[in-house]
Amino acid sequence: MTDLRTDLPPIPRAVWIASGVMALGGFLGNMDASIVAVGLESMRDSLGVPLVEIQWVATAYLLGLSAALPLTPWLGRKFGAGRLWLAALAAFLLTSVACAFAPDAGTLIAFRAVQGMAAGVMVTAGQTVIGLAVGPERLGRTMGTLALVVGLAPVVGPSIGGFLLEHFSWPVLFWLNVPIGLLAFGLALRYVPRGDRQQPPPMDWRGLAMVSLGLPLLVYGLTELGAPGSLDIALAAIGAAAMGVFTWWSLRTRHPVLQLRLAARPVLGSALASVLLGGAGMFGAVLLLPLWFQLRLGAGTAESGVLLAPMGLATAVFVFVAGRLTDRHGGGTVALTGSLVVLASTVPLPWLGPDSPMWVIQALLVVRGAGLGLSIIPASTAAYASVDALELGHATALVNIVLRVGGALGGALCVIVLSQGLADGPATGFGWAFGVLAALCVLGSLAAAWVRRAERSSTVDAKA
Repeated sequence: MTDLRTDLPPIPRAVWIASGVMALGGFLGNMDASIVAVGLESMRDSLGVPLVEIQWVATAYLLGLSAALPLTPWLGRKFGAGRLWLAALAAFLLTSVACAFAPDAGTLIAFRAVQGMAAGVMVTAGQTVIGLAVGPERLGRTMGTLALVVGLAPVVGPSIGGFLLEHFSWPVLFWLNVPIGLLAFGLALRYVPRGDRQQPPPMDWRGLAMVSLGLPLLVYGLTELGAPGSLDIALAAIGAAAMGVFTWWSLRTRHPVLQLRLAARPVLGSALASVLLGGAGMFGAVLLLPLWFQLRLGAGTAESGVLLAPMGLATAVFVFVAGRLTDRHGGGTVALTGSLVVLASTVPLPWLGPDSPMWVIQALLVVRGAGLGLSIIPASTAAYASVDALELGHATALVNIVLRVGGALGGALCVIVLSQGLADGPATGFGWAFGVLAALCVLGSLAAAWVRRAERSSTVDAKA
């Protein structure tokens, strides 16, 4: 898989169109998450509730998304991945309308949880549809294109949300989903393959209950771990314990809701480790860098968002480049290159301060964005390419689960270290926090090297 390929197999036009429709759905889910975050203050003021309550509008979406991921492989096998994606998109649109009409904060939060579940199903079912349609030798290019479109959503979402809130009230943020979603739904009815209906094994209700409880609690507890109070630590511990029991149960039962045994395969297991560590570093930086601009470099809130935009654009562009490189060289080689680029651009950050030239800071961040684009998607693609059609739904669910757990873990580590270090001043606090990021980059590079080695070994075995 790491051999140089100069003659990439072409991707049929119908597959490109189907991938574009999947990308439009992914864009919708990602944009909704970013655009709603901009409107929380407007919702709080309109609904007359405290900020701590209205923040659950964002949190409920995250928890619903996490809870839905483990169920997707079973549903996709029973109804077909394409049909499942269409149903999830329809549910996302209906809950968008329900959110717009919500009369109070409690109702809005409940609908957001359901909307998050629909988004979680869309993510994994959409990736399964693409994987089944293109095959392993074309997967990098299609996944890269999908990631390019989806990755633009957090860049444009806040700007669109801010503009709309200047002229309309907060329900318009949910109404915006309707025309985009209807366009995607109409195109999907014509171009998205429905998938084969199969008889899945009996539902593992015990395993589903454990992971549906444990995963959201673990993600939420880790996400909030840097906040004051011991409840978040307790929730994270309960979630971790539930996931531990779920792992034990899944390895013993005959038909688990998630095939964790797949992680024992070298390519998939190493790819999951790479995604976990890459997600930790990426989401840790998402929390650190805006605070760094504000507390260390003296930028305002709006200004810091503008200054971070080039990094986001670089990431979006290079995930597209990474797709083609992955089809040529294999996911491990590209992911290792990206991880090393991220590491090289992270190491200088602790030595930069208010007197540092902004062009130097921007150059490092753009390089860092390029490295991010080259790291996570190739590792994910390697995971998907290593399994057969019946296992693909489980692989997509596992990748998305570890990405979110890694993101929550990385964010928690960075925030805790930063909070402790700020007592000695911003330079010390961010120095230690960037040190954590650099350590995550080192571990991510080792995991990517493991993916590369596993891919080489699987290629040798296939030729033998």
